[in-house]
Amino acid sequence: MAIIGLSTLGFAQDKQTIFDALYSSEILEVTIETDLSYLIDNRKKDDYQHAIFSFENAEGRLEQHDMKLKPRGKFRRNVCDFPPIKLNFSKDRLMERGYIAEYDKLKLVTHCMDDKFASRENVAREYLAYRLYNIISDKSYRVQLVRIDYIDSKDRISRIRRYGFILEDTDEMAHRAGGKECEECINVPADELAQKEEHIMSVFQYMIGNADYNTGMMRNVKMVRPYTGTGVIPVPYDFDFAGFVDPSYAIPNSDYGLVSVKQRVFLGNKVDSALLSSTLQHFLFKRMEMEREIDNFKLLDRQNRTEVLRYLDTFYKEAENILSGSPLRETLQKQALRDNEKGKGTNEVRR
Repeated sequence: MAIIGLSTLGFAQDKQTIFDALYSSEILEVTIETDLSYLIDNRKKDDYQHAIFSFENAEGRLEQHDMKLKPRGKFRRNVCDFPPIKLNFSKDRLMERGYIAEYDKLKLVTHCMDDKFASRENVAREYLAYRLYNIISDKSYRVQLVRIDYIDSKDRISRIRRYGFILEDTDEMAHRAGGKECEECINVPADELAQKEEHIMSVFQYMIGNADYNTGMMRNVKMVRPYTGTGVIPVPYDFDFAGFVDPSYAIPNSDYGLVSVKQRVFLGNKVDSALLSSTLQHFLFKRMEMEREIDNFKLLDRQNRTEVLRYLDTFYKEAENILSGSPLRETLQKQALRDNEKGKGTNEVRR
């Protein structure tokens, strides 16, 4: 699939997006100054409010952006002590600073709970899930880990310092994936999805134990329609209900008989043996790279890193059994056929 360059869309090749400026291999220090009391007390509203977003750019200069923000999301907005946030930068000001103004809206995944340790662990694990999907597929959201100082502009709340991470603009992600976000792609038939990408995504969701998504309803999945060629590409996001993350507020999906978020259920479309084998071999090929990513991620302590590595190891044992032609493979295929006949398009393997 050809990826159209920025210059093709009228952007200078040497220009950056605001997310490019934030994107770094290191934890980025960020300051957000806004009316924190209003943000927290009105987290169920969709009102934008003024904020100043500050960070040190790659040249070591402090950048300050007058922008807007608001609470976002559904479940987390209702259960969290601190809501997730949408950052909305000014297109005009981005242009004045030499950035590409097209991609001006970023999602900020926040700390959710007041408990410093638990919130850091949850943020770190979910961020790591995004990073693992970056390794598995380039049709994925880039994410930037940040340590944020929240400053109350009205001086009613003390400074809050917590970890979070920022997702790139969805249109920017879609463009890098070689297409455009398809907001009307609800209930796209299975044969109109990019089969390889759908299967990679579904196996990844199974690997991390995430049953909180639905391609038909576009729940926690964005659809990308390619500029050229066919096959709508599903791109996942929001992994906090995955067994890999396992936050205290996560609820197992009872629709599939799950009693723990650590249980796995495969929700992908049925594929032939050749694609199944190819996908699992791809995951096996990427295993060492993913394990290095986890092992080098020091924001998680050794105990937590060991725990998530062991969780992934159970997936890899299943993958190896399937590739070796064990009876598990036949069981998976029979379950896939059964569920497709029911119209679910899923199969399920419980521990």
